[in-house]
Amino acid sequence: MDEANVLGGVDPDFHRHDMIEAIEAGAFPQYELGVQLIPEEDEFTYDFDILDDTKYWPEELVPVQTVGTMTLNRLVDNAFAEEEQSSFDPATLVPGIAFSHDPVLQGRSFAYRDTDYHRLGTANINNIPINRPIVETNNNQRDGYVRHQIDTDLVTYHKNSLADNTPSDGATEAQDYPEQVEGTVTRDHPSEKFDDHFSQARLYWNSMSAVDQQDIITSFSFHLGKVKSPSVRQQAVNMFVNVDKAMATEIARNVGVNPPNGNHVDVDDSSPALNLDNTPHSAATQTTGVLIADQFHDDEVRQTIETLKQHGVFVKVISDTLGSVTGTGGMELPVDATFVTTHPALFDSYYVVGGTSQNQKMFEEHVKEFTRMAYKFFKPIGVATTGMRYLDLVEGASLSGVIMAESDQNFARNFVDAIAQQRFWDRR
Repeated sequence: MDEANVLGGVDPDFHRHDMIEAIEAGAFPQYELGVQLIPEEDEFTYDFDILDDTKYWPEELVPVQTVGTMTLNRLVDNAFAEEEQSSFDPATLVPGIAFSHDPVLQGRSFAYRDTDYHRLGTANINNIPINRPIVETNNNQRDGYVRHQIDTDLVTYHKNSLADNTPSDGATEAQDYPEQVEGTVTRDHPSEKFDDHFSQARLYWNSMSAVDQQDIITSFSFHLGKVKSPSVRQQAVNMFVNVDKAMATEIARNVGVNPPNGNHVDVDDSSPALNLDNTPHSAATQTTGVLIADQFHDDEVRQTIETLKQHGVFVKVISDTLGSVTGTGGMELPVDATFVTTHPALFDSYYVVGGTSQNQKMFEEHVKEFTRMAYKFFKPIGVATTGMRYLDLVEGASLSGVIMAESDQNFARNFVDAIAQQRFWDRR
């Protein structure tokens, strides 16, 4: 959480920049599109209401079926024309597909379009180039603000005698889904299952690793600790006990209120799909900052950087000034960022090399600062043979994830493996 707070101030567009750099480097992000399908006759067989947007369809109960992959293989040419003016309307459906009775979806089916009329200042949204259909489509919409097309036809409606009933709808063969509906229309919750607020929260908690559970406690303690009213803090803790008694008790201790009474709901199930420990990790597209100055060992640094790049790691050279740094054998490395223009939290790992600088004292302090923060946030640290003196850790600190070239003949490869692991929580 501390790292997220730092990133939010240092670079609010951190994730956007990360994606842009990956695309520019040819490491195109890919996303699988999956669907979860429930037979209509099974709509009411689950212990949660499938139309409740606050509920999760556990993948163990309703498997995700992958139907395609989206690859972001280029950047836009003009951010305003192609991003800011883009419009997404959930009411635009392929003929033959209809909405479910999801109350939020029903509302958004008209709210999105209405909002875009205001945001883009015109009802002629589909005339904006980025929103035009790939296959030209004609309709009877005419005039309005920001209308660029010059229409010369006199008839703007169907079933007419002046233009022989043209233009007409081309999707004449499409049919709506003949859904059977019964019951009473009310303003109440669609079912009593909507009032079950804690079973899935308990499922989520059970699915987390010990590290993630502690992060949840820290996050809740951070936010709730800012609440001035002891009564409100107590009420929040009394609510959290429904999810997990131990969690609520620790939060209570952190925010200075009484331990909660009661116990959590009786749910022991978990969903492995929710556990981040089950996410496959890779060193590819992770960014390593090389903390370096002049008089480094050419062969050692060259071999390490080449190994990192061979495994898809993005390498950024950081020093005290822009330009380049030069090794003892004449090897030059262009500097990508300085200690002033970047921040220790912006990189996934660090390769600590060191060297000589015109302001040696300040350079060494910057390297130690970057190394300390990387260690604090459990990130991998690779230490060159010349970088040991910059490893400024307290006595007895765990060296998990700290790879040292001085005592490791397979340093470069082991550093790559550490980068792939990403975090070393056992430093706690």
